[in-house]
Amino acid sequence: MSVQADGPRIRLPRRLCLAGVELGAGAVVALGFTKLCMSIDVNPMQRVGQVSGLAGLQLRFIAVFVVLALLWWAFSRRLSRPLALRLACCSLAGLATGLYAGGVAVTLRGTALPPNGVLGDAGQLQLWVADIQNGRPISGVYPPLFPHLLTWWTELFHPDRPGAALKVLGLVLIALTGPAAYLAWRMLLPPLWSLGIGVVSVFPIVHAAKPYVDIVLIMLIPVLAKFMAGLLGARAMTTRTLLLTGAGYGLGLSALFLWYSGWFVWSAPGALAALALLLFRLGKEGRTPLLRAAAMLGTTAAVFLAVSGSYLVRLLGMAGTPDTYMYFDTFVDPAYFAMWQGDQPGQFATAVWPLPGELGGVGVFALLLVAGLGVALWLGPTLPVVQVAGLCMLGAFGLRYWFASHMERDQLVQLYPRTSAELLYCAIVLCGMAGYLVSQKLTGRSPLALIGGRKGPVPALRTSGAVLCALAFFFSMAGSATVDRFMPRQDGSWGTLTWVAQTTEQPGGGCPRYAPEGKCTPLREAWARR
Repeated sequence: MSVQADGPRIRLPRRLCLAGVELGAGAVVALGFTKLCMSIDVNPMQRVGQVSGLAGLQLRFIAVFVVLALLWWAFSRRLSRPLALRLACCSLAGLATGLYAGGVAVTLRGTALPPNGVLGDAGQLQLWVADIQNGRPISGVYPPLFPHLLTWWTELFHPDRPGAALKVLGLVLIALTGPAAYLAWRMLLPPLWSLGIGVVSVFPIVHAAKPYVDIVLIMLIPVLAKFMAGLLGARAMTTRTLLLTGAGYGLGLSALFLWYSGWFVWSAPGALAALALLLFRLGKEGRTPLLRAAAMLGTTAAVFLAVSGSYLVRLLGMAGTPDTYMYFDTFVDPAYFAMWQGDQPGQFATAVWPLPGELGGVGVFALLLVAGLGVALWLGPTLPVVQVAGLCMLGAFGLRYWFASHMERDQLVQLYPRTSAELLYCAIVLCGMAGYLVSQKLTGRSPLALIGGRKGPVPALRTSGAVLCALAFFFSMAGSATVDRFMPRQDGSWGTLTWVAQTTEQPGGGCPRYAPEGKCTPLREAWARR
């Protein structure tokens, strides 16, 4: 995080305190609402129970939002309108993903297992917990931070039950994704825009079975953009500030890398191109700006290598490991990324996919993404966030097409369909930035993101209230639709994952509470299926 102040009167300690207040408020609302949703008593294995559960989620969402809105209004009128707006945005971010997490809790009601039970990645993580507890090594390629966190969580809250630990920790991470996304974008943008861009993008990106993976992508793009903005501002920093800032970025990027490194791989070409473009720009401005940026960059790199170097070496050593798993998305037009099926064929396996678009096969949503990209590049080509998102998108496309073009010859996939999430996220970011830049243009203001600024004029109470209500309406609909996709069903969709959890024997013995006819797959047999 850059140590530049938003203004001459705002010191770093105060900024950190305000950020802590925002994060704390968002986390409390997110986790509290998730806990509230666990009181919904329905049978998630029957459709009538699923519909009742979705309605119960919405009733709780409306009630909590109304209470929070009254608190924001009172706080705004009596104390501080800027602080009230911050608290409103961060708490709504928590409420949005609290709805998502609470809905996933409903889909898993009556079972102690996470989505997919002991199959796939869920089972592998549970095996790694046992390996870590017994002093055995785990995969040297997989990022080590989450498996060790899961082990600690298991020992502390769910001894000898890593499946239950993974279920609960997954719910916690889904709930906290909204506040995390909001805080990441607050490094660049004012509250309402951070809420709109950061949290809106959570629903199409974050997967209930692996939320720890997607949270890194959502945070990486704004962190890289803020880092680029920090390099631009390095000339104005003292040497001590410059070195501390560089070290802070090194630690932050290391944490994200050790948590999940996959997005660094797909983002690397674009990030390096954005960095080269920035250094070229600084070189044209003179030797001093370039040297100071290089000093900050070197500090960041040194800290990153000191913390993550050993894992990076292992990861590079395994580069090119063949991946031959052909699944549904590997047979889809590689230019299409607006939605994806994942590795579950689903009910569209025998239907037309991608869904036909209205203009040359391109749908309205994709056309909106195209328009947003064009406007963002038109109005903000020099903004670090636009450059990072645009070039990361271009780099991900390049890697995607490279691997797909060699798939027949080499009979290798190399995970290229996973770029769909990054392509969609970067496109949403560019659309959000297009809206931000248009608003700045209409009001005659300069874009604060050019220097990584986060402070802007506080909208009128009526304006901010209208935006918050509109976003809350979207979050309620998107949360319900996303949760509905994960309701247990046997059609090969994502609901299959929770169906497996609901029909697999519990670690302590016995079937889940809502297993059909009280029958389930024995745990030993489920492990054998892996």
